[in-house]
Amino acid sequence: MGGAPEPGGIPGRNRDMHHLTLTALLALPAPALAQTTAPAPAVAPATARPAPETSAGLGDALTRLFAAPALQAGWFAPDFLAQVPLTAIEAQFTQIRAAYGAFVRLDTSGTQPVAVYERGALRVTAARLDDQGRLTTFGAAPAPVRAAPDLTQAQLAEAATLLTRLFSGERFDPALFDPAFLAAVPAEQLDAIHAGLTASLGAFVRAEPQGQAWVLVYERGTVPVLAFSVNAQGLVTGLRIGGAVPQLGTLEEARAAFAELPGQVSVLVREVGQGAPLLDLNAGRLLAVGSTFKLAILGEVQAQVRAGRLGWDSGVQLTDALRSLPSGTLQDAPAGAYPVSDLAARMIRDSDNTATDLLLNAVGREGVEARLGQRAIPSTRELFALKNPANAELLRAYRAAGLDAAARRAVLAQAATAPLPARGWAVPTALDVEWYVNTDRLCRLMADVAGLDATQLEPGVATPGDFARVSYKGGSEPGVLNLTTQITTKAGRTFCVSATWNRPEALDETRFLGLYAATLRLLR
Repeated sequence: MGGAPEPGGIPGRNRDMHHLTLTALLALPAPALAQTTAPAPAVAPATARPAPETSAGLGDALTRLFAAPALQAGWFAPDFLAQVPLTAIEAQFTQIRAAYGAFVRLDTSGTQPVAVYERGALRVTAARLDDQGRLTTFGAAPAPVRAAPDLTQAQLAEAATLLTRLFSGERFDPALFDPAFLAAVPAEQLDAIHAGLTASLGAFVRAEPQGQAWVLVYERGTVPVLAFSVNAQGLVTGLRIGGAVPQLGTLEEARAAFAELPGQVSVLVREVGQGAPLLDLNAGRLLAVGSTFKLAILGEVQAQVRAGRLGWDSGVQLTDALRSLPSGTLQDAPAGAYPVSDLAARMIRDSDNTATDLLLNAVGREGVEARLGQRAIPSTRELFALKNPANAELLRAYRAAGLDAAARRAVLAQAATAPLPARGWAVPTALDVEWYVNTDRLCRLMADVAGLDATQLEPGVATPGDFARVSYKGGSEPGVLNLTTQITTKAGRTFCVSATWNRPEALDETRFLGLYAATLRLLR
């Protein structure tokens, strides 16, 4: 859940509902939602054998995938290729090599595989093999590494000058790019991106350094440069930009911009510990929030640790009955005990759904439901089962239960062992079985756990250098998007910004993320 359908995650950065989720290297709609940050990608068919996260078989398969100059269809399960053609996968990897250079090695961060390249890294957010060693699920996103931390001010200024030259004309000058880059990202694609930015933000003004990176300044907004590299001849070999951030002058302008979005929108901006909100747009409205509901589980874990009923180093058993679907990788890990602290980090940073269900099972639902103000909430596995078309009768029974908590729990007990869907969904599906929480409560849930390391591992849309501290959780699936961030400014003031968007149609996530990022910038 976690950044495509996830039942919850983002900007995340994790958009894992699809078999393949490689972030576009040239234009990327701000974080996501990886982390931040959800979604349940397609999973292996019933005959698939889960591959341990660090198993030799999976490691060899990933190394082969990242190192090969050309991909082979035999490395992927037929069902995978039916949804994501080999040509599309090859195009993604060509862009990766153009931006990041040659593959160096496969490392691990904790238990998560990380592909290290000459100029960057990708963390594997989902990977699974079938009995024949073919990939049935795969997702990857840029690893959170700092861009060239050793750049001098002179080097940063020189790069800003080149970026200004690149973006100043009506079209990009192909002579400024390495041929390998243009082979991966044709000039027509570059020009289309350039035209789209000027259409939405006005004329390009300049590029300027920002920390150890750069920002493109337009008349009506900015665009962050997430990665930029040149070769010895001064030709561009890598360029990755984030989502457009519109220029907002006041929080009232932000409120008006959010209010223009179609569907149901809720936004709250509040200074923590103070009185009236600074921005309130339907802050009391209950909307689906995807994986952001996991803040309530983290809060209950913290409470039970403080009460001595649980320890951060306590082991929680992973069994087959508790395996959910991605986002995350724990569903493919070996059975055994995993520390609470590790599960908490996975749940928040990676929006790992199996880690979520393990913790929910460990602390019990009563306390979590009280924090959410709900009764009879589903686990992530149960939610996936209810959305499975093969379980249509269960979904009807769940809906028929209405507000009868006992009847809902009876249906959820059946969903706990019902078949999971073989793949994710690309359109809003059964949103009524989501987790419904208002932004006012989400800010209170975040305030309770913002001091925990788990909430500070993934900044979401916020630029960490703008603030003294950032705590974040997001959630998403088709038709659902929430971002909740608590920031402490360098002047010592603490704010919460929570925004939710629900719509029974596809969401313009780039627009929403840009508005959210612009709102955060007003609070710096």
